[in-house]
Amino acid sequence: MNTSRLYVGSVCFRMFTLFCLTFLLSCDNEDVNEVAPRDGQNFVAGIAGGLTQTVFEDEGKTIIVPFSIGYILNENATATINLTSENGATYGTDFRTEPDGSSGQIVLSLNSGSSGSAIQVIPILTDEVKDFSIIFEVESVTGGLRLADGSGAFTAAVEDRTKNLDVIAFTGFEEPIAGAINNYAMDDGVEQINKDGLNAVDHTSTGGEMGFDFSYIPGEEGGEDAEVFWGVTNVLNEPDEWDLPFFQDGAQAYLASDADGLAEIVFDEVSIPSGSEILLVTLSTHFADSSWEDSDEFDIFWRTADGDELLLSFRGNADADMTDQPDGLGNIIEGAWFTFNAFVQNIKTGRLVIQIGNNSGSEIVFLDAIKIGLK
Repeated sequence: MNTSRLYVGSVCFRMFTLFCLTFLLSCDNEDVNEVAPRDGQNFVAGIAGGLTQTVFEDEGKTIIVPFSIGYILNENATATINLTSENGATYGTDFRTEPDGSSGQIVLSLNSGSSGSAIQVIPILTDEVKDFSIIFEVESVTGGLRLADGSGAFTAAVEDRTKNLDVIAFTGFEEPIAGAINNYAMDDGVEQINKDGLNAVDHTSTGGEMGFDFSYIPGEEGGEDAEVFWGVTNVLNEPDEWDLPFFQDGAQAYLASDADGLAEIVFDEVSIPSGSEILLVTLSTHFADSSWEDSDEFDIFWRTADGDELLLSFRGNADADMTDQPDGLGNIIEGAWFTFNAFVQNIKTGRLVIQIGNNSGSEIVFLDAIKIGLK
């Protein structure tokens, strides 16, 4: 047998087969060489609904609102997202966003090759005390995108910075003794002291609530008066004509009326460590619906070695109502409990001081739930 002929024949066959395959692959067949284009409708996008992210206002943290796409984009696209603020939040005052959302809408530009984007919510530190939230929801998409069935509303929540403070001093006036009657007999002179059977006007702290001292400002003494509503009272022994259904904190509060001069309640000194960022004073008042005048004084100070810093100042108006502004043009704050918050600017060791000046037994104010918070 001639093996050389067999070898040559085998080689020829292989070459013929390779030629045939090459010829077939080189034929003009569009379906073979082109990659089928992806259908843009397969690119679903949206915001995961039902999610809430919460930060404290003062922590400086940014909330990220993610916008997700189910594929890598092969063309540019956009997403229009509505934002709605709740609980009185104002864009540019309480928060801002990137991209800008001051119009109530954000347009996200999505470039080819991307698989998503995000919105940043940046809280703005303010003196106003409130919690708020912003709702983000996709309105429309373009560029071959379609809104995913699971796309919903994302909530960015910002909590008031006061919730992030440590309460370092407080009083609900629960520890002092409420007298058998509310009348207190004022002494002639500056300093006033506790008297048996009468409401306590002074209190020495035992390690819980803040202590306090009641006196007149020198030169503005009210003089002796045997029947003044003043000092720590309880819910059972409050003046009957006011009939408060409750106090703000516990069963006792501090009662003041008819100072007939300018009196002040000075609380224990509170140590403030250096480097503290926030110092907040919170207290609740209940002013009786009475004949308040613009000469009636109710002022709250933070007293340090540097002097007195005025935190809050209330005055009456021409309609005999008590208001929350020193010019008498503020909100009416009588006939119910109102809670006030004041941020101290001179953040250092000091005392809370409340000054009260009025001249009528019907001009009554109850004080309660005093807290000093620090960060």
